[in-house]
Parts: sequence; structure tokens; C-alpha cells
Amino acid sequence: MDKLWKNLLISIKREKFLSLSTLIIMTITFTVLGFFLSLIVFSQTAVKYLENQAQITIFFKDDFSEKNILSLKEKYEKDKTISNVNYVSKEQALKIFTDLNKNEPILLESISANILPASLEIRAKRLSSLSALAVKFEKQDGVEEVRYFKDVIENFRFWSNLYHLIGLGLVLIFATISFSVVIALIRMTINSKGEELEILKLVGATDVYVKRPFIFQAVFFGLVSSILSFIISVVWILSLVGSKFFGDIKTVFILPVVEVNIFVYLIILGVILVLSGALLGYFGSLTAVKKYLKF
Repeated sequence: MDKLWKNLLISIKREKFLSLSTLIIMTITFTVLGFFLSLIVFSQTAVKYLENQAQITIFFKDDFSEKNILSLKEKYEKDKTISNVNYVSKEQALKIFTDLNKNEPILLESISANILPASLEIRAKRLSSLSALAVKFEKQDGVEEVRYFKDVIENFRFWSNLYHLIGLGLVLIFATISFSVVIALIRMTINSKGEELEILKLVGATDVYVKRPFIFQAVFFGLVSSILSFIISVVWILSLVGSKFFGDIKTVFILPVVEVNIFVYLIILGVILVLSGALLGYFGSLTAVKKYLKF
């Protein structure tokens, strides 16, 4: 092991610029990967929040009886795509309107329960179901209006998907660049040790013995860069969690149905980044030694 570390230090001293460039580029790669994974996680968390908050409100015509509305409520509660149905009577609607406009006494004088519509507030289990449910409700007899924040939801989904594509593209681009830089680094190291490698083979050194220092070098750079990127990601994520925009987030969804504590997610992110760094270094160096070691 001491021999591996000694060879690593010698290689870094010989190729200072290339070693530094490799470390920087690989750190950028894994930082982008960390940002991309976090973007997916926070997007899924935001979707879950919207699913819990977004609702469709069905306003009924005045001549549609309360009995019919309650019958529809019972029917919709059996729908597997709906999580909750709440009935708001004319009297309740007046109370809500009064609370919202308590500082406007002149406006309140002209409002009575009779002119406000009764309604059903419906929450869907998934955001993707809202549009289909809204279309179905609009065709229902007795419905005067169906209202929900369609533009907000569709805009969020559009920008979320766009950011995912951009993030994935950047990860692939930087991963390709990092892979190429690792190969270039190992090639330069092999060229600088040409005579030494020939002597090792002449005295009977095995292929594994000769290749091991190069693989160790690349894996080392992969691990160091992934750890640096993890530190950057942690600082970025914790600053977001403490910001006014995100509020006090304690849990996130790493999968649509898997919710974990934010610190558990950071541990998972760290494991993913470190494994990615080790694997990129390993396969990059393995490709280089197969291509440039001619024995």
C-alpha cells in the first residue's frame, strides 16, 4: 500500500497541471450530478406538496339541491383517484367570504348566503389526475363552474421536466469529459514511466502488479473529487433548506412513494457520489491501461 501512495505522489508531482485539471473537472462533474439528483428529489417533494394542496372546486347552480350535491360527494369519495371531498354549503361559503373580507364592511352589506354557490372541494391523489377530473366534473349536471390552478400546475410540470433534461444533459457531458481526462492522465503517466514499466516486466512483474498503481491513481482522484462535490452539495442543500423559499423542510421524497429525513437523503447522496467517483476512476483507468499498456 505504501508503494501505491508513493507512486501516486510521484505521478502528481510529474503531472501537476494535468492532475489539478483532472481533479477540478471531476469535481465539477460530481457537483453537477449532486445538483441534478437533488433537483429530482426536490421536484418530487414539491409535487407531493402540490398534490396535498392543489384542489378542484366545483361550484353548483342555485337550483341544484343540497341532497344532490351530497349524493355526488358520496359518489366521488369512492373514486380511487380522489383522496378527499369536502362539502361547502352556502352558509359556510358566506362565513369564508366574511372572514376574507372582514375589513370591507360596505362589501359585506351587499352579500348574503343566497347569492353564493355551494361547492365541493376535491383533492386528487396525483397531480396528473386533476385535468381529467376537471373535464369529468364540467360535464356533470348542475355544475356551474369548475375551478383549479391549471396554469400553475402545468407550468411547474413543464419547467421541472425541462430542468431534469438540462441536468441530465450536463451530467452526461461532464461525465464524458471526466472519463476522457482520466484516460489522458493515465496515458501521460504511462508515457512518463515507459522504461520503468519495461524493467518491471523484464524482472517478472505480473500485469496486475503493473496496472494497479494506475487504477489506484484514477480511483483516488474519483474519490477525492466526489467527496469535494458532496461537501459543496451539502452546503448548497442546507442553505436552501434554511431559506425562505423552501422553508423548514425536514423530509424529502427520494422516490414518488419513499419519504426520508433530509439528513438521510444527504447520506444517500454522499454514498451515490462516492461510488460514482470510484467507478468513473476505475473504468476510466481500466480503459486507459488496456489501450496504452502494450503487453
